[in-house]
Amino acid sequence: MKKVGIILTFFIILAPIVDAIPLVEIFVDENTPSNQNIPQAIVSSVENGDLELLVWYLDANSSLHITAATERAQDLNAQNGDIFIQGIYWNKSNENLSIDIDSIDIELSVKQGNDSEIILEAQTTLENELDQTVVLQWLLLKRSVSISEHPIGPTETNVVSYHAWDSDINRTKGAENQWTHQIEANALESWNIGNEDLIAIVSLISLESKEIQGSGSSEIILYQNQESNKNYATSFLLIFSGIIGSILVIQSEKKRQQNMPLIRPLIIRKNNDEDYDYFIEIATRQALVKEITIDGNGFWRCSLNEIPKEIPSRTTKKIKIRQISKLGKNEPCTIRLEVDGYERWVLDIVFPET
Repeated sequence: MKKVGIILTFFIILAPIVDAIPLVEIFVDENTPSNQNIPQAIVSSVENGDLELLVWYLDANSSLHITAATERAQDLNAQNGDIFIQGIYWNKSNENLSIDIDSIDIELSVKQGNDSEIILEAQTTLENELDQTVVLQWLLLKRSVSISEHPIGPTETNVVSYHAWDSDINRTKGAENQWTHQIEANALESWNIGNEDLIAIVSLISLESKEIQGSGSSEIILYQNQESNKNYATSFLLIFSGIIGSILVIQSEKKRQQNMPLIRPLIIRKNNDEDYDYFIEIATRQALVKEITIDGNGFWRCSLNEIPKEIPSRTTKKIKIRQISKLGKNEPCTIRLEVDGYERWVLDIVFPET
């Protein structure tokens, strides 16, 4: 943080999660964000607090990419759109989602230093001996970040934005481990982490199997305040007002996310044929969708008869589009729609290669 004549202080509100919640990792890029790749079973489990979502951005040119995303993808041999639970590949065609997974509980707490650094403190008691290849991983996730320059464009959640290792572990049975990890203010800035809501994750990972042996997490809400000669009563009032305002913003954002539809490209092979049918699938959530238009950009075409005037809430609709240029097979088509209660939403849809 640059000093400009005033001292910037961050205030933290944290909500530690005691039980070990399985971690689900998904690998994506800006063309296919996580909401286009995650099946509803995973979405529901994350919303219910049964799974903790980690989103890794693979595109090295993306502002959301960190080197650790590439390294983790290489470790797991992960491709764009792949999903792993506790480091184990999960097939999207599998309708059964088992979240009853043995995992070591790690208690994680967060403290604020005098110089705006974040101090993560974790502890656990091992019921069984750990393999010598198991190490500790620290992560910071951005709770919500925009993936579009449009003011009401789509957002991404739980994006992994900071990563560090720690191998100082007593791996013997019954060992009581305590760890401390401090992230300085200038380090946060270098990782492109500013005054935003974060989730801290600590996990035990095997460098051999790449599987996650245990974890813990804690939400972090950073609030910025200027220290001046104002009296303490005024300062407290400002802080309290900021907290209340942020809570309202978080609730509003959560409601917006629950209202936004899930939109994805869909390719279906014709019967015993090398040709394919192409669809845009729209799954509405708590809000209806209307005023839908599709622009093929000269490469795709959609009949007006295919486009409904509106799609009711909690409804899935497939809109068939036709490819009119083989040269533009990988070119996007643009869908514009209005979510009830919000302004228009613009999204480019890219179909994967067949």
